[in-house]
Amino acid sequence: MNASTPMQRSLSRYTTAFLLPLLALGLVLTGCDSTGSNGGGGDETATFEYPSNTYGTEAVTNLLAFDLGVRVGNASNNSETVLDELYTGTINGKTLPTSGISAEQSTYGDIASGVDISSLTDDAPLSLSQNLESGDSPNPGSRITTDQMLKYYFERAGSENITRTDNGIVLSQFAEKMLLGTPLYGQGAAILSNFANENVSSNRAEQWDAAFGYFGFPRTLEPYLDYENGEEGLADGNVSRDIDGNGSVDLTSEYVYTWAAYAIERSAAASSTDGPSPDFARDAFNALVEGREDIENGEDPSGHAQTALDAWEKVVAVNVIHYINSMEGSLSGLDDGKTVAQGDIDEGAWGEAKAFAWSLQFYNSELSDSQLTNILEDIGNDPPYNENLEVSDYESDLADATQILADAYGFSDSNVAAW
Repeated sequence: MNASTPMQRSLSRYTTAFLLPLLALGLVLTGCDSTGSNGGGGDETATFEYPSNTYGTEAVTNLLAFDLGVRVGNASNNSETVLDELYTGTINGKTLPTSGISAEQSTYGDIASGVDISSLTDDAPLSLSQNLESGDSPNPGSRITTDQMLKYYFERAGSENITRTDNGIVLSQFAEKMLLGTPLYGQGAAILSNFANENVSSNRAEQWDAAFGYFGFPRTLEPYLDYENGEEGLADGNVSRDIDGNGSVDLTSEYVYTWAAYAIERSAAASSTDGPSPDFARDAFNALVEGREDIENGEDPSGHAQTALDAWEKVVAVNVIHYINSMEGSLSGLDDGKTVAQGDIDEGAWGEAKAFAWSLQFYNSELSDSQLTNILEDIGNDPPYNENLEVSDYESDLADATQILADAYGFSDSNVAAW
Protein backbone atom coordinates (compact mmCIF):
# COMPACT_ATOMS: atom_id res chain seq x y z
CA MET A 1 0.00 0.00 0.00
CA ASN A 2 1.11 3.56 -0.67
CA ALA A 3 1.13 6.06 2.16
CA SER A 4 0.87 9.81 1.71
CA THR A 5 2.75 12.34 3.78
CA PRO A 6 1.29 13.41 7.15
CA MET A 7 -0.99 16.43 6.98
CA GLN A 8 -3.34 18.01 9.47
CA ARG A 9 -7.10 18.22 9.13
CA SER A 10 -8.17 21.19 11.25
CA LEU A 11 -7.53 24.55 9.62
CA SER A 12 -6.78 26.03 13.03
CA ARG A 13 -3.69 23.82 13.22
CA TYR A 14 -2.07 25.05 10.05
CA THR A 15 0.90 27.38 10.38
CA THR A 16 1.59 30.11 7.86
CA ALA A 17 4.32 27.96 6.32
CA PHE A 18 1.74 25.36 5.30
CA LEU A 19 -0.90 27.79 4.03
CA LEU A 20 0.22 27.55 0.42
CA PRO A 21 -2.12 28.26 -2.47
CA LEU A 22 -3.05 24.58 -2.53
CA LEU A 23 -2.24 22.84 0.69
CA ALA A 24 -2.01 19.08 0.65
CA LEU A 25 -5.30 17.29 1.09
CA GLY A 26 -5.11 17.71 4.83
CA LEU A 27 -8.58 16.85 6.02
CA VAL A 28 -6.90 14.30 8.26
CA LEU A 29 -3.46 12.74 8.64
CA THR A 30 -2.67 10.30 5.85
CA GLY A 31 -0.70 7.10 5.44
CA CYS A 32 -1.21 3.34 5.61
CA ASP A 33 -1.69 0.56 8.13
CA SER A 34 -4.01 -2.41 8.42
CA THR A 35 -4.90 -2.49 12.10
CA GLY A 36 -8.39 -1.75 13.29
CA SER A 37 -8.85 -1.76 17.05
CA ASN A 38 -10.84 0.05 19.67
CA GLY A 39 -10.56 -2.64 22.27
CA GLY A 40 -13.68 -4.33 20.94
CA GLY A 41 -12.61 -5.15 17.41
CA GLY A 42 -14.81 -4.85 14.36
CA ASP A 43 -15.88 -6.49 11.15
CA GLU A 44 -12.87 -6.00 8.90
CA THR A 45 -14.75 -7.36 5.88
CA ALA A 46 -17.68 -4.91 5.91
CA THR A 47 -17.66 -3.09 2.60
CA PHE A 48 -20.03 -0.75 0.79
CA GLU A 49 -20.36 -3.10 -2.16
CA TYR A 50 -23.16 -1.84 -4.38
CA PRO A 51 -22.19 1.57 -5.76
CA SER A 52 -24.63 2.89 -8.32
CA ASN A 53 -22.14 5.65 -9.06
CA THR A 54 -18.71 6.74 -7.87
CA TYR A 55 -20.05 9.47 -5.56
CA GLY A 56 -18.44 12.08 -7.77
CA THR A 57 -20.56 15.06 -6.73
CA GLU A 58 -20.26 14.19 -3.06
CA ALA A 59 -16.49 13.67 -3.20
CA VAL A 60 -16.05 16.97 -5.04
CA THR A 61 -18.25 18.74 -2.49
CA ASN A 62 -16.04 17.43 0.32
CA LEU A 63 -12.89 18.47 -1.52
CA LEU A 64 -14.21 21.94 -2.37
CA ALA A 65 -15.21 22.67 1.22
CA PHE A 66 -11.66 21.98 2.35
CA ASP A 67 -10.04 23.69 -0.64
CA LEU A 68 -12.02 26.88 -0.06
CA GLY A 69 -11.20 26.90 3.64
CA VAL A 70 -7.48 26.65 2.95
CA ARG A 71 -7.55 29.28 0.22
CA VAL A 72 -9.47 31.76 2.36
CA GLY A 73 -6.91 31.15 5.12
CA ASN A 74 -4.28 32.18 2.59
CA ALA A 75 -6.27 35.06 1.16
CA SER A 76 -3.29 37.07 -0.09
CA ASN A 77 -2.60 34.37 -2.69
CA ASN A 78 -6.22 33.85 -3.76
CA SER A 79 -8.32 36.44 -5.53
CA GLU A 80 -12.05 36.90 -5.18
CA THR A 81 -12.42 35.44 -8.67
CA VAL A 82 -10.55 32.26 -7.73
CA LEU A 83 -12.71 31.75 -4.65
CA ASP A 84 -15.93 32.52 -6.51
CA GLU A 85 -15.11 30.08 -9.32
CA LEU A 86 -14.52 27.23 -6.88
CA TYR A 87 -17.73 28.06 -5.06
CA THR A 88 -19.94 28.37 -8.15
CA GLY A 89 -18.71 25.46 -10.26
CA THR A 90 -16.00 26.72 -12.64
CA ILE A 91 -13.80 23.89 -11.49
CA ASN A 92 -13.36 21.17 -14.11
CA GLY A 93 -9.71 21.79 -15.02
CA LYS A 94 -8.64 23.05 -11.61
CA THR A 95 -6.06 20.98 -9.78
CA LEU A 96 -7.17 19.03 -6.74
CA PRO A 97 -5.55 19.84 -3.38
CA THR A 98 -3.78 16.48 -3.27
CA SER A 99 -0.08 17.22 -2.81
CA GLY A 100 1.67 14.26 -1.22
CA ILE A 101 -0.97 11.74 -2.26
CA SER A 102 -0.57 9.36 -5.18
CA ALA A 103 -4.14 9.93 -6.32
CA GLU A 104 -5.91 8.48 -9.33
CA GLN A 105 -7.56 11.85 -10.03
CA SER A 106 -5.69 15.13 -10.52
CA THR A 107 -8.44 17.66 -11.37
CA TYR A 108 -11.97 18.20 -10.15
CA GLY A 109 -13.26 17.25 -13.59
CA ASP A 110 -11.62 13.84 -13.25
CA ILE A 111 -14.13 13.13 -10.47
CA ALA A 112 -17.26 15.07 -11.51
CA SER A 113 -17.85 17.99 -13.83
CA GLY A 114 -19.34 21.36 -12.97
CA VAL A 115 -20.27 20.77 -9.33
CA ASP A 116 -21.75 24.08 -8.15
CA ILE A 117 -21.80 23.84 -4.37
CA SER A 118 -23.39 27.28 -4.08
CA SER A 119 -26.53 25.75 -5.59
CA LEU A 120 -26.49 22.91 -3.06
CA THR A 121 -26.58 25.06 0.07
CA ASP A 122 -29.81 25.28 2.04
CA ASP A 123 -31.57 28.61 1.47
CA ALA A 124 -33.02 28.84 4.99
CA PRO A 125 -31.96 32.01 6.85
CA LEU A 126 -29.46 31.33 9.61
CA SER A 127 -30.98 31.62 13.07
CA LEU A 128 -30.03 34.89 14.83
CA SER A 129 -27.90 35.94 11.86
CA GLN A 130 -29.60 39.33 12.05
CA ASN A 131 -27.46 39.94 15.13
CA LEU A 132 -24.15 39.66 13.29
CA GLU A 133 -22.04 42.79 13.55
CA SER A 134 -21.19 45.16 10.73
CA GLY A 135 -18.30 43.61 8.84
CA ASP A 136 -19.49 40.10 9.63
CA SER A 137 -22.63 40.20 7.50
CA PRO A 138 -23.52 41.60 4.07
CA ASN A 139 -26.83 42.82 5.56
CA PRO A 140 -26.42 43.76 9.23
CA GLY A 141 -29.74 43.68 11.02
CA SER A 142 -31.26 41.17 8.58
CA ARG A 143 -31.21 37.40 8.56
CA ILE A 144 -28.92 35.91 5.92
CA THR A 145 -28.44 32.48 4.38
CA THR A 146 -25.28 30.39 4.30
CA ASP A 147 -24.87 31.30 0.64
CA GLN A 148 -25.09 35.03 1.36
CA MET A 149 -22.61 34.72 4.22
CA LEU A 150 -20.07 32.75 2.21
CA LYS A 151 -20.24 34.96 -0.87
CA TYR A 152 -19.61 37.97 1.37
CA TYR A 153 -16.70 36.29 3.16
CA PHE A 154 -15.15 35.16 -0.15
CA GLU A 155 -15.48 38.72 -1.45
CA ARG A 156 -13.84 40.20 1.62
CA ALA A 157 -11.05 37.61 1.76
CA GLY A 158 -10.27 37.86 -1.94
CA SER A 159 -10.50 41.62 -2.40
CA GLU A 160 -9.14 42.78 0.97
CA ASN A 161 -6.62 39.98 1.61
CA ILE A 162 -7.98 39.49 5.13
CA THR A 163 -8.27 36.22 7.06
CA ARG A 164 -10.42 37.52 9.94
CA THR A 165 -12.93 40.29 10.44
CA ASP A 166 -12.36 43.12 12.89
CA ASN A 167 -14.71 41.34 15.28
CA GLY A 168 -12.65 38.15 15.37
CA ILE A 169 -14.50 35.91 12.93
CA VAL A 170 -11.91 33.64 11.25
CA LEU A 171 -13.04 33.49 7.64
CA SER A 172 -11.37 30.17 6.81
CA GLN A 173 -13.29 28.38 9.54
CA PHE A 174 -16.59 29.63 8.20
CA ALA A 175 -15.62 28.92 4.59
CA GLU A 176 -15.08 25.25 5.41
CA LYS A 177 -17.34 24.55 8.37
CA MET A 178 -20.46 26.25 7.02
CA LEU A 179 -20.14 24.05 3.93
CA LEU A 180 -19.86 21.02 6.19
CA GLY A 181 -23.25 22.08 7.54
CA THR A 182 -24.84 22.71 4.17
CA PRO A 183 -24.59 21.14 1.70
CA LEU A 184 -22.79 18.15 3.26
CA TYR A 185 -24.63 17.42 6.51
CA GLY A 186 -27.85 19.07 5.40
CA GLN A 187 -28.07 17.14 2.13
CA GLY A 188 -26.99 13.83 3.62
CA ALA A 189 -29.28 14.11 6.64
CA ALA A 190 -32.26 15.02 4.46
CA ILE A 191 -31.76 11.88 2.37
CA LEU A 192 -31.39 9.61 5.41
CA SER A 193 -34.38 11.24 7.11
CA ASN A 194 -36.51 10.54 4.05
CA PHE A 195 -35.43 6.91 4.10
CA ALA A 196 -36.05 6.65 7.86
CA ASN A 197 -39.59 7.99 7.31
CA GLU A 198 -40.12 5.72 4.29
CA ASN A 199 -40.55 8.69 1.98
CA VAL A 200 -38.31 7.40 -0.83
CA SER A 201 -39.98 5.45 -3.63
CA SER A 202 -37.62 5.88 -6.58
CA ASN A 203 -33.89 6.07 -7.26
CA ARG A 204 -33.35 4.52 -3.87
CA ALA A 205 -29.87 3.16 -4.60
CA GLU A 206 -28.66 6.45 -6.06
CA GLN A 207 -30.00 8.48 -3.15
CA TRP A 208 -28.55 6.14 -0.54
CA ASP A 209 -25.17 6.26 -2.27
CA ALA A 210 -25.28 10.05 -2.25
CA ALA A 211 -25.86 10.10 1.52
CA PHE A 212 -22.92 7.71 1.92
CA GLY A 213 -20.78 10.03 -0.17
CA TYR A 214 -21.74 13.14 1.77
CA PHE A 215 -20.81 11.41 5.05
CA GLY A 216 -17.42 10.77 3.47
CA PHE A 217 -16.56 7.18 4.39
CA PRO A 218 -14.23 5.00 2.33
CA ARG A 219 -15.90 1.86 1.03
CA THR A 220 -14.05 -0.29 3.57
CA LEU A 221 -13.64 1.30 7.01
CA GLU A 222 -12.02 -1.11 9.43
CA PRO A 223 -8.41 -0.96 8.14
CA TYR A 224 -8.38 2.76 8.91
CA LEU A 225 -9.33 2.44 12.60
CA ASP A 226 -7.26 2.22 15.76
CA TYR A 227 -8.96 3.78 18.77
CA GLU A 228 -6.30 2.61 21.25
CA ASN A 229 -2.96 3.43 19.65
CA GLY A 230 -3.83 5.49 16.60
CA GLU A 231 -3.88 9.23 16.12
CA GLU A 232 -7.35 10.74 16.41
CA GLY A 233 -8.71 7.21 16.11
CA LEU A 234 -6.94 6.45 12.85
CA ALA A 235 -4.37 3.68 12.51
CA ASP A 236 -1.05 5.56 12.56
CA GLY A 237 -3.04 8.69 11.83
CA ASN A 238 -3.66 7.40 8.34
CA VAL A 239 -6.71 8.08 6.22
CA SER A 240 -5.54 7.75 2.62
CA ARG A 241 -4.65 4.24 1.54
CA ASP A 242 -4.37 2.12 -1.55
CA ILE A 243 -6.86 -0.55 -0.51
CA ASP A 244 -7.04 -2.30 -3.89
CA GLY A 245 -3.24 -2.29 -4.33
CA ASN A 246 -3.22 -0.64 -7.75
CA GLY A 247 -0.54 1.89 -6.79
CA SER A 248 -2.77 4.94 -6.28
CA VAL A 249 -5.60 6.25 -4.11
CA ASP A 250 -9.09 6.58 -5.53
CA LEU A 251 -10.53 9.72 -3.96
CA THR A 252 -14.07 8.40 -4.37
CA SER A 253 -13.51 5.18 -2.41
CA GLU A 254 -10.19 5.07 -0.56
CA TYR A 255 -10.26 8.27 1.48
CA VAL A 256 -11.85 9.33 4.77
CA TYR A 257 -13.43 12.77 4.38
CA THR A 258 -14.17 15.25 7.12
CA TRP A 259 -17.46 14.11 8.67
CA ALA A 260 -16.33 10.48 8.72
CA ALA A 261 -13.03 11.59 10.24
CA TYR A 262 -14.86 13.51 12.96
CA ALA A 263 -16.98 10.41 13.68
CA ILE A 264 -13.80 8.38 14.11
CA GLU A 265 -12.08 10.97 16.29
CA ARG A 266 -15.04 11.51 18.61
CA SER A 267 -15.55 7.75 18.94
CA ALA A 268 -11.92 7.26 19.89
CA ALA A 269 -12.17 9.95 22.57
CA ALA A 270 -15.26 8.33 24.08
CA SER A 271 -13.57 4.92 24.11
CA SER A 272 -10.91 6.27 26.48
CA THR A 273 -13.38 7.25 29.23
CA ASP A 274 -15.18 5.34 31.95
CA GLY A 275 -18.52 6.38 30.47
CA PRO A 276 -20.45 4.80 27.60
CA SER A 277 -18.36 4.36 24.47
CA PRO A 278 -20.51 5.34 21.51
CA ASP A 279 -18.89 4.25 18.27
CA PHE A 280 -20.36 6.80 15.90
CA ALA A 281 -18.11 5.73 13.02
CA ARG A 282 -18.81 2.00 13.08
CA ASP A 283 -22.49 2.52 13.88
CA ALA A 284 -22.96 4.83 10.91
CA PHE A 285 -20.78 2.91 8.48
CA ASN A 286 -22.26 -0.50 9.25
CA ALA A 287 -25.80 0.90 9.04
CA LEU A 288 -25.01 2.43 5.65
CA VAL A 289 -23.58 -0.86 4.40
CA GLU A 290 -26.53 -2.89 5.68
CA GLY A 291 -29.11 -0.39 4.47
CA ARG A 292 -27.59 -0.52 0.98
CA GLU A 293 -27.83 -4.31 1.10
CA ASP A 294 -31.50 -3.91 2.08
CA ILE A 295 -32.11 -1.85 -1.04
CA GLU A 296 -30.29 -4.40 -3.20
CA ASN A 297 -32.46 -7.15 -1.75
CA GLY A 298 -35.71 -5.21 -2.07
CA GLU A 299 -36.05 -4.77 1.69
CA ASP A 300 -36.82 -1.76 3.89
CA PRO A 301 -33.67 0.22 4.92
CA SER A 302 -35.50 2.67 7.20
CA GLY A 303 -34.07 1.31 10.45
CA HIS A 304 -30.53 1.45 9.14
CA ALA A 305 -31.11 4.96 7.82
CA GLN A 306 -32.20 6.09 11.29
CA THR A 307 -29.14 4.51 12.91
CA ALA A 308 -26.75 6.26 10.52
CA LEU A 309 -28.62 9.54 10.87
CA ASP A 310 -28.60 9.41 14.68
CA ALA A 311 -24.86 8.78 14.71
CA TRP A 312 -24.18 11.67 12.33
CA GLU A 313 -26.36 14.08 14.29
CA LYS A 314 -24.56 13.19 17.51
CA VAL A 315 -21.19 13.83 15.89
CA VAL A 316 -22.38 17.34 14.97
CA ALA A 317 -23.49 17.95 18.56
CA VAL A 318 -20.22 16.58 19.95
CA ASN A 319 -18.29 18.92 17.67
CA VAL A 320 -20.04 21.90 19.26
CA ILE A 321 -19.08 20.56 22.68
CA HIS A 322 -15.50 19.88 21.58
CA TYR A 323 -14.84 23.44 20.48
CA ILE A 324 -16.63 24.89 23.49
CA ASN A 325 -14.31 22.74 25.62
CA SER A 326 -11.37 24.31 23.82
CA MET A 327 -12.56 27.81 24.67
CA GLU A 328 -13.29 26.84 28.28
CA GLY A 329 -9.77 25.48 28.57
CA SER A 330 -8.36 28.85 27.55
CA LEU A 331 -10.63 30.74 29.93
CA SER A 332 -9.89 28.48 32.90
CA GLY A 333 -6.49 30.06 33.48
CA LEU A 334 -7.86 33.61 33.65
CA ASP A 335 -9.21 35.61 36.57
CA ASP A 336 -12.99 35.27 36.76
CA GLY A 337 -13.48 39.03 36.98
CA LYS A 338 -11.37 39.80 33.92
CA THR A 339 -13.20 41.08 30.87
CA VAL A 340 -12.85 38.70 27.92
CA ALA A 341 -10.43 40.24 25.44
CA GLN A 342 -8.73 39.28 22.19
CA GLY A 343 -6.30 36.45 22.83
CA ASP A 344 -8.30 34.99 25.72
CA ILE A 345 -9.94 32.35 23.50
CA ASP A 346 -9.02 30.63 20.28
CA GLU A 347 -10.96 32.49 17.58
CA GLY A 348 -10.81 29.42 15.36
CA ALA A 349 -12.46 27.31 18.06
CA TRP A 350 -15.15 29.96 18.49
CA GLY A 351 -15.86 29.87 14.75
CA GLU A 352 -16.08 26.09 14.69
CA ALA A 353 -18.43 25.98 17.68
CA LYS A 354 -20.68 28.56 16.04
CA ALA A 355 -20.65 26.96 12.59
CA PHE A 356 -21.37 23.47 13.93
CA ALA A 357 -24.19 24.82 16.09
CA TRP A 358 -25.67 26.33 12.94
CA SER A 359 -25.34 22.91 11.29
CA LEU A 360 -27.92 21.58 13.73
CA GLN A 361 -30.41 24.01 12.22
CA PHE A 362 -30.37 21.98 9.00
CA TYR A 363 -31.27 18.77 10.80
CA ASN A 364 -31.72 17.78 14.41
CA SER A 365 -34.20 15.51 16.14
CA GLU A 366 -33.49 16.33 19.78
CA LEU A 367 -33.40 20.11 20.20
CA SER A 368 -36.34 22.48 20.32
CA ASP A 369 -36.08 25.78 18.46
CA SER A 370 -35.64 27.57 21.78
CA GLN A 371 -32.84 25.23 22.85
CA LEU A 372 -30.93 25.77 19.61
CA THR A 373 -31.47 29.52 19.96
CA ASN A 374 -30.09 29.39 23.48
CA ILE A 375 -26.99 27.53 22.30
CA LEU A 376 -26.36 30.08 19.55
CA GLU A 377 -26.88 32.95 21.99
CA ASP A 378 -24.57 31.37 24.56
CA ILE A 379 -21.76 31.05 22.01
CA GLY A 380 -22.38 34.62 20.89
CA ASN A 381 -22.55 36.59 17.66
CA ASP A 382 -18.77 36.89 17.53
CA PRO A 383 -15.93 36.36 20.01
CA PRO A 384 -17.12 38.38 23.04
CA TYR A 385 -14.54 41.16 22.99
CA ASN A 386 -16.88 44.10 22.64
CA GLU A 387 -19.53 43.15 25.18
CA ASN A 388 -17.75 43.95 28.45
CA LEU A 389 -18.33 40.30 29.35
CA GLU A 390 -16.44 38.89 32.33
CA VAL A 391 -14.67 35.56 32.05
CA SER A 392 -16.96 33.91 34.60
CA ASP A 393 -20.05 35.08 32.71
CA TYR A 394 -18.83 33.68 29.40
CA GLU A 395 -17.79 30.45 31.09
CA SER A 396 -21.34 30.20 32.45
CA ASP A 397 -22.80 30.78 28.98
CA LEU A 398 -20.60 28.11 27.43
CA ALA A 399 -21.39 25.64 30.22
CA ASP A 400 -25.10 26.25 29.63
CA ALA A 401 -24.72 25.45 25.91
CA THR A 402 -22.83 22.26 26.70
CA GLN A 403 -25.43 21.16 29.24
CA ILE A 404 -28.29 21.65 26.79
CA LEU A 405 -26.51 19.39 24.30
CA ALA A 406 -25.46 16.81 26.89
CA ASP A 407 -28.99 16.52 28.24
CA ALA A 408 -30.62 16.39 24.81
CA TYR A 409 -28.36 13.65 23.50
CA GLY A 410 -27.76 11.76 26.75
CA PHE A 411 -24.00 12.27 26.77
CA SER A 412 -22.18 11.23 29.94
CA ASP A 413 -20.14 13.73 31.95
CA SER A 414 -16.94 11.77 31.34
CA ASN A 415 -17.47 11.76 27.58
CA VAL A 416 -18.31 15.45 27.54
CA ALA A 417 -15.08 16.18 29.40
CA ALA A 418 -13.05 13.95 27.05
CA TRP A 419 -14.49 15.56 23.93
